[in-house]
Amino acid sequence: MKKHYLLLLGFIAIALYSKAQDKPETVSKKNWLTENVREKFSVLKSDNKTKEGFYQAFYTGTGAVIARGDYTDDKRTGVWHFYDIRQRLVETFDYTNSRLLSEEAIDSYSRQFITYSFDRKLKDSDRITKPLRIGGRCFGYIPYLQLFRLTRDYNDVDVRLLTAVLELLISPGGRLADLKVHIIASDNSERVTTISPDIFSEEDKQFIPATVNGEPALSRIFLSCQVTNAGSLDVD
Repeated sequence: MKKHYLLLLGFIAIALYSKAQDKPETVSKKNWLTENVREKFSVLKSDNKTKEGFYQAFYTGTGAVIARGDYTDDKRTGVWHFYDIRQRLVETFDYTNSRLLSEEAIDSYSRQFITYSFDRKLKDSDRITKPLRIGGRCFGYIPYLQLFRLTRDYNDVDVRLLTAVLELLISPGGRLADLKVHIIASDNSERVTTISPDIFSEEDKQFIPATVNGEPALSRIFLSCQVTNAGSLDVD
């Protein structure tokens, strides 16, 4: 019996060693996504680019984690968790099976930052679902924040007096169809900048479309953002 037990331990040790040998060598990296959001991840040591293993993004103001999950060969795999800056879990998504596992309802706090509209007249009896960007308000919209900078004529303006709103038009097919940045001054004057959806990756063009009575519908997302001292946009 003892001999069989030792043989079993030997087989387990060999299996664990083989698994460890199959695991690619990685190196850790850190990167700023915005002025307030930083990411930590690992890449393959062989090319220093391909993401592999555990990933985490966090809001530096509070240290709150806003996204965590795993990469395999530079692709998100398995179940990812997304949070708001209060560290409240807002979405869980299974990338391996392309399935939304959970989504928290929009509360009164979140309504200060994100709202939705439909390009049709709705009736009280209509059953609607909002458009959804995987990653939540704090992580999922970062690719759109990264591309905007205030023009030079704002150099002498106190950015604390500016309000920024992203307007995203989402097609019934769940695609980003249009993107605008509204910059609103303290006197309510407004400038609108249009950014072509063509410059984004395929992944960043994908949304879960809104529905009206079970049918996909054209919709808009309005996201309030922070204008930084450098003239960029950030998570609010």
